[in-house]
This record gives sequence, C-alpha cells and structure tokens, in this order.
Amino acid sequence: MSLLQYVRLGALAFGVLLMPCLGAGANDFAINLKVQSGGHEQTAISGQAAAPPTFTAKSKEVVWVQWSAANGASGIPLSDITLHVFMDRGDPRAAAPKPGPKALYESALIQDFEPGAKSSGEFRLPVPEPGTYFVRVETIGAAKKLGKEVAAVMQVSVP
Repeated sequence: MSLLQYVRLGALAFGVLLMPCLGAGANDFAINLKVQSGGHEQTAISGQAAAPPTFTAKSKEVVWVQWSAANGASGIPLSDITLHVFMDRGDPRAAAPKPGPKALYESALIQDFEPGAKSSGEFRLPVPEPGTYFVRVETIGAAKKLGKEVAAVMQVSVP
C-alpha cells in the first residue's frame, strides 16, 4: 500500500471516530411522552418523523399524561431551557402548534440540563367531550446550543 493510501485510510478512520460527536448535541436530547387511560397507553418520542401517534380515549374518561426529558449529549450543558407542556383541541400536525386561550392544560418549567440530567412531570384530567385533541411537550431555548428545538407530540382522539 502506498503512503497516500495509508493517509486516506487514516483520514477515513479518524472521520468515522469523529462523526458521532459532530451531531450528538441535536440527537441526544430526548423527550418521551406517554398517555394512559382505560387500561391502555401510547408513547411518543421526540424526533419521530412520521405523523404523531394517536391515543383513543372516551369522553369524561381521565387521561394520565407523563413526560420526561433528558440531556444525553455528553459534555453539552444546556441552561435556561423551558419545558412547555400543553393539551389543547386541534390538529397536532400543524407546524409547531401553540395552545389557545382555552387550552385544557398548560405548564412551563425553566431548567438547566447538565449532561445526563433528567426532568419529568405528569398531569391527569378528564377529557371533556368528543373531538380531536393533542398533547405537546417542547423545549424553548434549546436551539441556542442544539441548533433546533425538541418536541414530542401525541394526538388524543375522543369518538
């Protein structure tokens, strides 16, 4: 093998070793969202490319919503990150939907996430009437370090 081939092989090996580090920040902050009611549950995870999963509930049935957020990005502390959680009526496929003035639930928490840090929360509420609802857990402020915001979304259908 020539010297040039060794140099190319070394550069390729170095690139393979370095590649996971370059995109780690955007891919390692994760939000998990779980909705439960009536003995069944559905989970949504941030970064899912397909349409949001659908959870079916009955009118007046109490739904239990749980979420967790974790900074798995090694060496990247994230400060002043708002975890915004809400449940509202409407279509979850809209680009970055925001809660309306009559949202069923809304909360926000500002937190620092050191590497490996986690946060979680939950709420329970009865779904008032038939319709299409959605639950969204999103970051506000993460784009400063990660290059994008992170969100997990689930549709709640009440026939």
